[in-house]
Amino acid sequence: MGLNAPNAEVQPQQQPITITKQLQNIKDLLSAPITALVGNSSEIKNIFEQIESQLPELLQIKLWPASNLPFFRVEVNKAQQRIEARRSQVSLKVDIAQRCKALNQKKASLDIKADVSANMNRLDLLKKELVELEEKVRTTKKLIQAEEASIANSKQETQEIAEQIQAEFIEISNLSWQIVIGDDKDDETIIARADAVRTEAIHAIEEFLNQ
Repeated sequence: MGLNAPNAEVQPQQQPITITKQLQNIKDLLSAPITALVGNSSEIKNIFEQIESQLPELLQIKLWPASNLPFFRVEVNKAQQRIEARRSQVSLKVDIAQRCKALNQKKASLDIKADVSANMNRLDLLKKELVELEEKVRTTKKLIQAEEASIANSKQETQEIAEQIQAEFIEISNLSWQIVIGDDKDDETIIARADAVRTEAIHAIEEFLNQ
């Protein structure tokens, strides 16, 4: 009985030192990058479970999510992948923008060439003049042939430009499917939310250690 009394007195003095050391270990582990912690925080969880019952309730509430950061792994990893994908596609977006600009210019050119109404009106007037002015038959026929040739060439050019536009539109559409939708801010918010858990846990530990 006389040997047990000293041990009973020493135990309460050693316990705070153990908790302090374990909390410092958790704090050090939480200093790792959030991308690493969401992959594996088992060491933090093991230490927390050992001292959880000895901690104040508020500190338990702060540390519990920090010991289970892998819950955020899927969201954080996907967010990181989307951010990296967008940053790697800057040149692709520039290329698509340039192609769209060039396509719009070709479309404007096509619209101009497709409008042959003025040519057709002139052709009709020439045909009427042929009927009314027999003496100008030869000259009028030449003018008619020239206008018909112009219309035929315009239609050929219109067809070629239309085919080019269609091909480039398909290519741009295919490229557009490669663009990762969304905004970096949304994914950075996901990462920040997980990181905030880590930061709050560190602050809670520091406040507890500084008491």
